[in-house]
Amino acid sequence: MKLLIKRVPRSTKSPTSWRQEMMSWELRHELSDHSGLREEEIPVIGMSFDSLPLAQEFYTNYAKKLGFVTKVRNTNFDKTRKDAKIPINQSLHCTREGYRESRVKAATRSNRITATRCKARMYVMLDREKECWVVSIVELKHSHPCSAEKVIHYHEYRELTMHAKCVITDNDEAGIRPNKTYLALANEVGGSSNLSFSEKDVRNYIASNLRCSDDNADFNGMMNYFVRMKEINPNFFYAIDVDDANKFRSALWVDARCRASYEYYRDVVSFDTIYRRNRHGLPFASFVSVNHHGKSTLLGYALLVSEEILSFELVFTQWVRCVGIVPKGIIIDQCKAMTGAIRKVLPDTIHRWCIWHIMKKTQFKLGGYARYGELSAMMNHIVYNSPSSESFEVHWAGFIKEFELGQNRWLANLYANRRKWVPIFFKSEFWAGMRSTQRSESMHAFYGGYLHCKSGLVQFVHEYDNVLGNKEQKELEDDVVDSKGVIPCIGSTCIERQFQQEYTSNMFRTLQLEVRKKTDCVVRSTEQKGDTISIKVDEQKVFWGKPVYHTFIVEFDPLSRKSRCECNKFESVGILCCHILAVCSYYRVDTVPSCYVLPRWSKNVIRKHTYIKSSHDVARSNETHNLFKHLCSEFYNVAQDFVACDEEAAILRAALSDAKSRLTDYRASMVKTKGQPKGKRLGAELDKLIK
Repeated sequence: MKLLIKRVPRSTKSPTSWRQEMMSWELRHELSDHSGLREEEIPVIGMSFDSLPLAQEFYTNYAKKLGFVTKVRNTNFDKTRKDAKIPINQSLHCTREGYRESRVKAATRSNRITATRCKARMYVMLDREKECWVVSIVELKHSHPCSAEKVIHYHEYRELTMHAKCVITDNDEAGIRPNKTYLALANEVGGSSNLSFSEKDVRNYIASNLRCSDDNADFNGMMNYFVRMKEINPNFFYAIDVDDANKFRSALWVDARCRASYEYYRDVVSFDTIYRRNRHGLPFASFVSVNHHGKSTLLGYALLVSEEILSFELVFTQWVRCVGIVPKGIIIDQCKAMTGAIRKVLPDTIHRWCIWHIMKKTQFKLGGYARYGELSAMMNHIVYNSPSSESFEVHWAGFIKEFELGQNRWLANLYANRRKWVPIFFKSEFWAGMRSTQRSESMHAFYGGYLHCKSGLVQFVHEYDNVLGNKEQKELEDDVVDSKGVIPCIGSTCIERQFQQEYTSNMFRTLQLEVRKKTDCVVRSTEQKGDTISIKVDEQKVFWGKPVYHTFIVEFDPLSRKSRCECNKFESVGILCCHILAVCSYYRVDTVPSCYVLPRWSKNVIRKHTYIKSSHDVARSNETHNLFKHLCSEFYNVAQDFVACDEEAAILRAALSDAKSRLTDYRASMVKTKGQPKGKRLGAELDKLIK
């Protein structure tokens, strides 16, 4: 089979004729559609302007509505005046005027607008007698089609409105991603095609105006933030440590509200660090405690240059200087440097390890054993449910023997330091229900939704404002719920009603859990010992699918109605345990002594930090943006009252149009009088004599 190839006859036209034909096609001028413009918006010969910028603005607005871009072709100045350059005429052209051939391929060319010898232009000249600028030459025809729909995609006309800048700033502070912000702005105007900017412009605005790319500028921005916060509230505390070469080592800052709340929640704090949350790679640490609602509350933040003993010593020293009184207890992870710093700076503070971190490592340390499932379950049961230190010792020895773990160094080290992490060894001390640094990590998780490894320090401290505002709002909402009054629970006991009157809602729910667990407790025997009664209470628990009974001894005084259980739940958490509640039910005790109602969880205690507002930085928004937001909020309040009726909405729209025209006329009148009045300047004669 033969392949037939048909030869196309070569054109007889010379390259010169082809070039002439192409040039003749390019020289075809088209008159753009002016149907959408008013007569006064179209340039004509004889049109006058009060200033040259007004003439440029007029022609630029005309170009935007038609769909092309303008440029200043040339400007002539008065050569008789040597002391100042005064323009006398100017030529404004379409950017596609002239003719040139680019050596860069079209696919890689950054500026896709090419020259097509377009003759469209407007020529203005200065009328000295009337002191105005007059249009002397106008050419409205173009050698290329103009599209008003595509003009918004030209980079010359892409511009962020003030509304867009305010929305971008607010969303960036709230941690909303740039693409989500762009979509929100696009939906607001009915699509991205109606916006005068692109998503790239949004990202560029954030990078150039809301970020610091330079390291020195980033640190200076953080310092400026601390100074502004100190000016807003003198109780704002910050401390920055530098070495002999003025290099950053650590920074600690505590809000005024946090300092006031420490007075009520200083019994126990959690301190933990996290990595990769800022562009400089600095470890970030937080001081967290538990408020009266049983929720996390912030007590301070810190940035460290490293996790060495010296860095932690500097942070702890400055924090003690800020709060004044050391905490009773502190929870940390198994960090040797942190432990060494606490021993030196906080020698009187009891510190313990985070049990969550330890139990999380079980799978990595013991996952290779054949009976890992049963091993892990038994270890959790021994650690969390041992009724006494003696029982823990016995069961731990049996656990090691049964699974042949005597040679495991990790378990041997944990047992040697058991008094730092096993809950039974802390039952006699108050820890507000905290057993791990998970509350600190929850704060870090909140930060993780807004920050990334490229976040600068300025953005970092601003997100700190967001965290404080969020926590303050949550606590305020909880306080409002508790202040609405008490609705008695159906079927509740007298003791429940007693605590419902005093405790916050969250802590009362915690007590209710113990009331429900009371059904699993049975009073087995009683023994009189002087003025007190020793009572054995059996509690049923389920382990490995089988019921397990633990016996707890409760000492009860019938006269004072005081009780003490060997589980020490009240001493460590501040909530009565199910064993004491079972004894109260057995002896028909209707109300417990007031010593069991801790002010720590009370909703009736007036705490002064609730009257302190968190200090929020407003420096990111300038005065113009703040005024713009204020005017917009006023307009929204007016619009929402009259948007339901078409007639009222029409009146409002007409009033806005009238106000806009009046403001435009006012601005034009101000431009005429703007500038220094004509006349001799004071000292002009003296200047001549000096010359």
